Amino acid sequence: MKTTFIKTCTVWALVAALGGVCAADVLLNDAFADGSRSETNLPNESAVWISHPDGVTMGAGSLAFDQTVSSSQKMWTYFAPNQSPVSLAVEDKLIVTIEFTPRGALYETTSKNFRFGLFHDPTDDQYHEDVNSDDGNGRWADSTGYAVHFPLSSGPGASNASVGKRIAGLTTSLLGSGSAYPGISSGGAPIIASLDTPYTLTFELERLAADQMQVTFTMADAQGVLSTQSILDNGSFGGHDVGIYTEFDHLFFRFSQASGTADVLDFHRIQVEHIAGQEPPYEGTPVGIPFEIVAVESCRTEIQEPDINRTDSSKLSVRSDEKAAKSWIKFDLGDLDPNAVVIKKATFTVTLLEPKGGSNTVDISAVNDDCRDNIDWTETSITWNNAPGNQTDSQENLNPDKTTFIATVDVIDGLMGDSFTVDVLPMIQADTDGVVQFVLHNASALLNFCTHDYANPDYRPVLNILVAPQGADNPVPYDGVRVSTDLAALSWKNPEPNEPYGSIYCDVYLGAEPNRPQMDKVSIGPDMSSVAINTTHFPNFGNLANKTTYYWIVDCFDDSKDPGLIEGLVWSFYTDDNQPPLVDAGADQVVWLGMSGLPDQETITLYGATSDDGLPGPYTVLWTQQDDDAPPVAIVNADQDLATVTFTERGVYTFTLTADDGDKQAFDTVRVIVGDTPCEASHMDSGEPYLPGDINQDCIVNLEDFAILLSLNWLICTDTLTDCGL
Repeated sequence: MKTTFIKTCTVWALVAALGGVCAADVLLNDAFADGSRSETNLPNESAVWISHPDGVTMGAGSLAFDQTVSSSQKMWTYFAPNQSPVSLAVEDKLIVTIEFTPRGALYETTSKNFRFGLFHDPTDDQYHEDVNSDDGNGRWADSTGYAVHFPLSSGPGASNASVGKRIAGLTTSLLGSGSAYPGISSGGAPIIASLDTPYTLTFELERLAADQMQVTFTMADAQGVLSTQSILDNGSFGGHDVGIYTEFDHLFFRFSQASGTADVLDFHRIQVEHIAGQEPPYEGTPVGIPFEIVAVESCRTEIQEPDINRTDSSKLSVRSDEKAAKSWIKFDLGDLDPNAVVIKKATFTVTLLEPKGGSNTVDISAVNDDCRDNIDWTETSITWNNAPGNQTDSQENLNPDKTTFIATVDVIDGLMGDSFTVDVLPMIQADTDGVVQFVLHNASALLNFCTHDYANPDYRPVLNILVAPQGADNPVPYDGVRVSTDLAALSWKNPEPNEPYGSIYCDVYLGAEPNRPQMDKVSIGPDMSSVAINTTHFPNFGNLANKTTYYWIVDCFDDSKDPGLIEGLVWSFYTDDNQPPLVDAGADQVVWLGMSGLPDQETITLYGATSDDGLPGPYTVLWTQQDDDAPPVAIVNADQDLATVTFTERGVYTFTLTADDGDKQAFDTVRVIVGDTPCEASHMDSGEPYLPGDINQDCIVNLEDFAILLSLNWLICTDTLTDCGL
């Protein structure tokens, strides 16, 4: 029994194109709620590293730097895993939001001693250590990024902000020297601050095009924006043609002198968001709530008896000759309202009733939703003349104003029970009344399909519809996939809140059984859609074991509606650290018998190369000869990478090298051409014919070929009348 799925390329007039959807991913949202700076549990918190620990005090919602203890202090944190920077695609944004309050004293200054920026070091691991260094003890010389320099002045004298691009290699420090920022650009209103006043700093990168990055700094208080400055990097900003920077994982600060900033800088929140300009397509298998809907009515109609109902047999006939037949199938969607849910996938399947040899085709079309003709037909009332959307004067076609073509199905050597499936998502999405109708028509020969009341329920026409979950969707890892035990995080797509002001909170469950009470749970939010896999979040399951199926659930809570709980689906993944062996059977070889000096034979080495990751244990290798037209040969040391074979007959031989680690296999093949002579082996390899004059096929045309040509017919007479006068 065959199952065929037909992809349709028809453009449905009733489907409107949807625009891109922006998706925000909170990478870091640390409000120092626990009064600590040492833990990293992205996105809720990230360890903060500093240059002068003695000058820092911590409290709930406070990370305060005393600027009077040192002429320069540094602070840095990371918002992405080591060696996994955030990469900005076209239209993406990376936004840093910093909330702080200056305390103690402010000073009149024009010095731009408050500096911070977004960076990435492409060659070194992240630096997790308190150290008084602006270059990561020499690590950050090649770091790339963008930064802002600005003052905090008590007034009346003040200056504005400068935004620039760091050019790697000009200096070793990130923010200690302005010479690393050639062309740094100043602008915006002079910045005058007040003591004990909360401020919000925003630093935004927006990739406008493949070669354009806009960098914008804004400082605001509760009354609004105080100053803003922006640059556009087209790849050569500052006179250095190094391209734009698109990868970031590092937020670095430098505060130089209390007189250039404030006696105390008290930080309350650091947030980093990645906003995708257009949501990338989800590449996993769609998840959702499946619905299987069996047809409620079906019947064939016949052109020879256009007013006679043909419900006298359990078959849906289709043919296009003088006895033309078309068959109608109707579905009732029942409680499934396409206007109230998001439908991800919808397919229509019919099954062949009788075998049909040869190559045949049949068309499948849909009756348009706005066609109300005889919509209440039943299997005992429908006829050729009253069937919805029928073109009664055509043996093949339907009324194009009332129907939409879906696909042509190929039925090749069809057997009873073969099923044929087509995509009907646009038709289901367009439905407004719960009635959906399809037509089988324009068959190349008589084809019979099963009806809605056929004795075997598995053969009846059916709609399979996948409805998107109301809550969390698009799981990563994809549902049912294999992953390694170092899987770092779970992520998903949150639903939109019921009201624009609403937020989504999530309870994330992880465990080895699909049962919430037996799973670990972590609560996150607002509007977070990923969680790291670790023992802080999942005490019992945060260290993933190998060869284990894990289940996870994301229950969402919408704080803008009551009740706000949206229960999630159960998803799963399987941990498998084992990778298949790597196998290379070597280059193809061309030899001839006697090539090495021994007549009528030739011995070659099969140069295989294999390797494995050592899991789950030792691996084995085996050379085998493929079963083709070549004579069988013995393989010496067939269980080694390097094996030998002795040939005594010409032929084209193929050998397979297989490596097996007990769990997974991999293989590669090599071809060995063996000729009787080097000339023959050469032509067997190239496939080129011998030259026309090469009578003896020794790969050269010479007098030997001429002599053979003459000797073949020497003194043979073809004169049957005079016998050549002899």
